Formats: sequence, C-alpha cells, structure tokens
Amino acid sequence: MEFGSPAISRPYRKVSVVTLLIVLNVAVTLLQWSVDFLVPGWPESVFALSREGIVTDHYYWQFLTYMFLHGGSVSETGLFMGVLHLGLNCLALYFVGPEVEIVCGPKHFLGIYFLGGFLGGLLQLTFTSVQLMGASAGVCAILLAFTTMLPELEITALLYFVIPVRMRAKWIGRAVILTSIFFAITPFGGNIGHLAHLGGALTGWFYTRRLGFGGPFWFQRLWRERRRLRERQERMGPTEFISQEIDPILDKIAREGIQSLTRSERHILEMGREKIAKKTTPPQFH
Repeated sequence: MEFGSPAISRPYRKVSVVTLLIVLNVAVTLLQWSVDFLVPGWPESVFALSREGIVTDHYYWQFLTYMFLHGGSVSETGLFMGVLHLGLNCLALYFVGPEVEIVCGPKHFLGIYFLGGFLGGLLQLTFTSVQLMGASAGVCAILLAFTTMLPELEITALLYFVIPVRMRAKWIGRAVILTSIFFAITPFGGNIGHLAHLGGALTGWFYTRRLGFGGPFWFQRLWRERRRLRERQERMGPTEFISQEIDPILDKIAREGIQSLTRSERHILEMGREKIAKKTTPPQFH
C-alpha cells in the first residue's frame, strides 16, 4: 500500500494581454537603449515615427514600432525621461488595462490599443514634424475605454502625481482630452506628442461607444427618433394625420409664407396628399 498526498490539479491560467504588453514595452525599450549605446541614434531613426521615415524612407513599420520605444539618447537626461515615460505608461496599463480586457475581451483590447496608437501617431504626423516614441497614444485609448465603460466609478487620481483627488472616472477621460487639446494648440506643450494623445483618446472613446458602452451617439438617437416619428405618421389615418401634422404646417404657411417650410415639412405635406389620395380613390372591381 502506498501513501501520499493526491496531486492537486490547478486550472491553467492564460497570461493577460496587459501583462504581455507591459513586458514587451520594457523589453523593447531596454533593447533600444542597449543598441543606442553601441550605435547612437540608429534605433530612433529607423523605428521611431517621423515624417521623414514615412514619406522619404517609406519605413511604414514605424506606425507600429514607435509604440514600444521610450526616451532618446543614452544620456542621464535621456535615460531619466525614458524611464519616467516608460514607467507612467506601464503604470497606467497596469491599473486600468485589466478592467478593459475583462469587459471587452483580449481581441477588442488589442484593437483599441493598436488602433489608438496608429491613429494617434497619424494625427501627430499630419500636423507636426516631431519624432514620436512611446506607448502613450495606445495607453490613452485604453484609458478612455476604461472611463467610457465605467464612467461613474469613483477613483483616486494623483493631481500632478502628488495630490490625491477623488473623482468619477468620466472626468479623468474628459480631462485627458481637454488637456491634450490645450497643450496641442498652445506653446506650452513642449516636445510631447499631445496630438497623439488626443488621437488615441478619441479612438478609445469612439471604439468603446461602438461596442455599446456609454449609450448611442447623438446621430444614432436622431435617426431612431426620426424613424419612430415616420412609423407613427404612417400608422395615422388621413383625418388624424391632417389634424396633428398638416394643420400646424398650414398655420405656418398663413403666418410666414410657403417659402418658410423646411424639407421635413414639405415631406409631411406630400405624405398628407398621398393619404388623402388613397382615401378618395374608388375601389377597383375585377
């Protein structure tokens, strides 16, 4: 007889997309700094996003690779800014990324992240000649996805990275968009891709709204209201239609003249004419 503890089966757990992105950002940035130490400036010239790289050299991969580079030269200032930039992006992904991945799934998470990075980089490239590096556009897309999915969630944000402020998530999303616009159109932005942040943030907001979070867009609400109105008008009989729809238009013509009618009002008159014509048309016998 043999004695021993039975083997405990543990469920297999996949590594999250958030974890993979954080590891990939750190690994590629370390590789960038190592190569930059041996061949100064080469990683940035080939893999950072720039107008020259896209238009002149046709390095179209820069739309993807720039999202994994951080910092510039391997000087003390460059390394400090690179570590700070990388750290802030990874922290933002760590805190808000898991919620977005759980709610919308890994496929849509990656769609938000990389589409935000691509469109953010494209917006920056269209209006400026700044060489762009960093995951910030994709991170802003994920952040806006988070604030759109959970707008009323109360969280504590660090104002200027020091002062804790309690606020609802939706206000953080709005602050990201407004500050990006402010620094993009004023001379206070420095050498930072604020348009990339804005493009990523708007992409995350729009993508998440398309997934059904945050309610319908204004044009969707307008289309639905018009469709309901049209269906109600089609169900009306001639007498009810004339009373509710035609008479107010006739009163307007008497006050302001027929030239004051809108296209919608002219369409209602045409509908009324058709309803009356159907009512007065004698039945056909075969």
